[in-house]
Amino acid sequence: AAGEPGRFLDHFSPALLERGLYHADGRIRDEVFETGSFLQSRMYRAGVSCSNCHDAHTLELRAPGNAVCLQCHAAPKFDTVEHFRHLPGGAGAQCVACHMPQTFYMVVDGRRDHGLRVPRPDLADQTGSPSACMQCHADRGERWAADAIAGWFGDERRQEPHFGEALHAAWNGRPEARRLVLDFLGRPETPSIARASLLGQLPVAADPGVLEALRQGAADADPLVRAAALRQLDGWPLRERVRLTAAGLADPVRAVRIEAARTLADAPAEALSPAQRQALEQGLAELETAELATAERPESHLNLALLAQRRGQAERAEAELRTALRLDPGFAPAYVNLADLHRETGREAEAEQALLEALERAPGTAESRHALGLLRVRQNRPDEALALLAEAARLAPEQVRYAYVHGVALHSYGKPEEALAVLRAAAERRPNDAELLTALATISRDLGRRDEARRYAEQWLAAAPDDLDAQRLLESLR
Repeated sequence: AAGEPGRFLDHFSPALLERGLYHADGRIRDEVFETGSFLQSRMYRAGVSCSNCHDAHTLELRAPGNAVCLQCHAAPKFDTVEHFRHLPGGAGAQCVACHMPQTFYMVVDGRRDHGLRVPRPDLADQTGSPSACMQCHADRGERWAADAIAGWFGDERRQEPHFGEALHAAWNGRPEARRLVLDFLGRPETPSIARASLLGQLPVAADPGVLEALRQGAADADPLVRAAALRQLDGWPLRERVRLTAAGLADPVRAVRIEAARTLADAPAEALSPAQRQALEQGLAELETAELATAERPESHLNLALLAQRRGQAERAEAELRTALRLDPGFAPAYVNLADLHRETGREAEAEQALLEALERAPGTAESRHALGLLRVRQNRPDEALALLAEAARLAPEQVRYAYVHGVALHSYGKPEEALAVLRAAAERRPNDAELLTALATISRDLGRRDEARRYAEQWLAAAPDDLDAQRLLESLR
């Protein structure tokens, strides 16, 4: 029900506004459920539910055409040429044409976006998201559409900032990303699913502003936001995780309890009170039950393996990974994690065999090449290592971590100029990436180019002014 998000999150965990699934402004892109877009709408926040528009039994609309919208919206104001600005009775006069644009999947499956959003072609440049206008006027372009709307409605048109600006900046590593993300997290009009998605874009960094945003998210009134904040706290130091996550173990909503348990899975017993330890065990049991609901999928067994590995249960982790590979012999992430498990338990030869098998079974994957490249580094086989790391970075340019590792390896093997070239190219794609800027600064410093090193450190600090690591780096260079 619209007013009871907890009930839904007791049984489901919806995908957030992720790149590839949604456009940055929240409009559907890939084949997703209507829930994700409807949660963004003003209708949802006003208490409208599915059954206000659809019959609960037949799923058909309660009224034909615009009449379903006119149950609440006054016809003399909205069902007029002055509002929809298209020929009466034509396709452009339908409310859904502008406010619920349709996306087709598999050519024949038309699905309307349930965000019920106002077309904003003026935001296309900032968000990279196509407006509804382009479904009919793609030949004219977004600027033409934005000018047309400005001519129709003047200063009364919608012009307020949109959370899509922050998501687009974060997805593309723009220098302004941190500022925009924190800004829209603090805006009460930002939909809860958008705030949950923005929390997922915050870095794990020595940044008090980021930590405060996660603290507020963990205590948010909406369970979707609480769950997202707890998920993002995974990777922070244990002290911060326990302080901000322990209360989530007793949350009334199952999805929140599960995320709290996942984040604290490796917490030692002495870090928790007896009541917290008991709640953690209960949360971990709920987490395992949730994964086993889709036990036919290799991803579920990979998740269970990662959980077992964090809890020091190496045999259980290996068994889950082998189950994943039995379900899908070409599932590269299972091979990579199996190799990591073998490495941690001192079985380097078996780790190498797992990665070689991954390359044979799934030759097009970057992660297995990256992992094998790291193994070749450990084996002191630099030529093979560099070739594998370079190929991984080429196959997955969106994974700037691969480029970072390749650059650091080049520097370690006495090729600093090549390292800088690789890192600079990656920084053009992700100019705000802390690891890339740190590597560029330190390698430049080692080459005696202190002014260049300072510029990279200043670039990092400008993007994250509260980041203590950035402050320390710049201070050392000064």
